[in-house]
Amino acid sequence: MITTLPTASYDNKIYAKFSKNTIEKKKLNKEAFQKEFGLNHDIKTLLISISVELTSKNGFDILEELLKGISSIGVQIAIRGIGTEKFQKIILDFAENHHGKIAILEDTEENLRKIYASCDSTMFFSSNEDVETEIKNSLAYACIPIAPKQVGFLEDYNPNQESGNSFLFKEGDVWSAYAAIVRVNENYRFPYDWKTICKNTLEN
Repeated sequence: MITTLPTASYDNKIYAKFSKNTIEKKKLNKEAFQKEFGLNHDIKTLLISISVELTSKNGFDILEELLKGISSIGVQIAIRGIGTEKFQKIILDFAENHHGKIAILEDTEENLRKIYASCDSTMFFSSNEDVETEIKNSLAYACIPIAPKQVGFLEDYNPNQESGNSFLFKEGDVWSAYAAIVRVNENYRFPYDWKTICKNTLEN
């Protein structure tokens, strides 16, 4: 069952609570997360999560091809370990060759909270009701969604206007999804811009 999580400013299960005015504390969560789950300690490397169930319904048919592209740009990945055998095998095969760059977490609510509080961004591949609940959860922890354009409450980030709370792509299109991830990685290199995007996700 998909549930609505607390916000980052009230969650006692994460490493360090933070709010719109203390957004810099989010990096404390990232550092602690990297240490706990065996990722290379590198605060400057983009940490992307996959938090929803790995199923075709949730759009993961493009996962294997997308992972090949992701590995080429040097990001880290945290994955909630829940889904069908087919997609779990894809993840496990990928993990064998990317030690220190991928963490597979047990499917618990506490781990899910840590994922959102610690990761810089999170990927969603479809726009069904359960996914949209998790997108809202991620926003509450300033974990920037990479998601299909069909999600009506998201706004694609516009660097010229410093507006938007996500990076959007065409659902089912692996190249469009990859381009969105590249955009995320490029914007993450500029701390002021990234801080602005994070603040855009938080109400307080």
